[in-house]
Order: sequence, then structure tokens, then C-alpha cells
Amino acid sequence: MTTSSMAGQRDAILFSRYGLAFDCATLDQLVERALQQAATPQLYCTCNVNHLRLLQTNALFQEAYGKAAVVTVDGRPIRMLVRLQTRHDVPVVTGADLFPALLDKLRPGIDRPFFVASAPEAAQALAAQLVARGFAADAIGQDSPPYGFERDAAYSANLVAQIAALGTTHLFMGVGAPKSELWVARHFAELPPAHIFCVGAALDFSSQRKSRAPRWVQRMSLEWLHRMLSEPRRLVPRYAGDALFLAGILAGRRLAPIVPPRT
Repeated sequence: MTTSSMAGQRDAILFSRYGLAFDCATLDQLVERALQQAATPQLYCTCNVNHLRLLQTNALFQEAYGKAAVVTVDGRPIRMLVRLQTRHDVPVVTGADLFPALLDKLRPGIDRPFFVASAPEAAQALAAQLVARGFAADAIGQDSPPYGFERDAAYSANLVAQIAALGTTHLFMGVGAPKSELWVARHFAELPPAHIFCVGAALDFSSQRKSRAPRWVQRMSLEWLHRMLSEPRRLVPRYAGDALFLAGILAGRRLAPIVPPRT
């Protein structure tokens, strides 16, 4: 299936107040789409409240979202806003759910994944999982960039070259938001025709480097609390800012459109 036919099958609900269009595809449908051959780079963005907040002021983050082939609702707060403002109920598809679902479906001899992880242990563990399923070791790429790599032109050029040389079909960026998206936006034209996912901590969860919240916590919509308690120094300020931002929207704050809506 070509990229154009994939685009023709896309069903999106326009979050018109902010210039975003969210896909109505389910998790299984998105995994199926991501297993089709891509003719051009296909960026998948999973939008949560933090993303929406960052999009108000970060021009390069806006550029990344403008390049996205798929934008999903990542979290119930965004789903609530979509429902209140469009009267449509859009599926929640988080990066933490999408990544393992797709990882399980990757095919030896067909798919060539590349992991850009926050720690080498995560990338190595993910590669080992795929090798155990029959993947050739040389069909898997991995890298764990140093701090500040996104500002290192030589490092970034080498990373792009590695991704291209592998013939990467699926690029998984796990170095955090918005760093992953910003790097992809800067190098989008140089990347191969791959499905590209900026999924943050999902690589750490699937590699068992970090523990994800138990299922019952996820069902109660308290996964954010579990994550905040596990990394309070980093996440307490972030979630506090997100909560104030969300409260402002519910109180009537109007936001300028972020990117031209997809058609």
C-alpha cells in the first residue's frame, strides 16, 4: 500500500480550536498501518497535555507536528477536551501502548527497526528480544546518544547515516519529548521512508529498564501519578505546569491554531 492510499484511508477528527487533527484509528488499526511499506517518512505523534502546552511556544515542535502523518490522542485529558469541543469520542492511543503492540508484530526478514534509546541497556534489551524471535542481529539498529546530541551536527549526521544504511523501516525515538520530535523535524528530509515513532519512556518500559504502572492503575487513569512518584524531581514541575495549563483551557483560555490542519 502506498503512502497516498494510506492517507486516503485516514479518518481524522479535527480538533479545530487548536489546528490539530486527531486520527480516529484504533490501536490495532494503527499497528496495521505501520506494517505497510512507506514511500516517504511517516511521523507518528502521540499528543498529551504536555505536548499541547509545548506547542504553544516551540516553533520547531510545531514544525514536527506539521510533518506528522498521524496524530493520536495520548491520554484522557486530551480525549475529554476533544469530546467537549467537537462532541466526538476519539480513541486514546498512547505511545506506551502503541510501541509494544507494534514491536510484537514486527517481522523477521521484512522489517528493519532502529532504536534510539535514552540508555544503551534499553536498546540492547530490545534488540535481544527481536533476535530471540528470529531477527538477524544486523537487521536491527541501535544507538544511545549522549546528552546534547541534538545540537551536535556531526553526531546527528552520523546517526542519520546509520539509520539510512540499515534500510530502516521503523525508527523508534526514545530520548524524550520534545527532544525526539525536534531531532526528527530537523532531519526529516534526510531520513529514509520509515515509520517514525517518538515514544519516550515506552522503550524503557518494554526493555524492562523501568516499570510501567500496574494495569489497575492505568484503568483508573492514574498512570501519571505512578510516573510522577517514580521520577518526582523531573516530573512534578512538568505535571504541575500541565495541570495549570489544562485548567486554563477549561476556564475558557483560547489558544491560537498550532499547525494547519491535515486534509
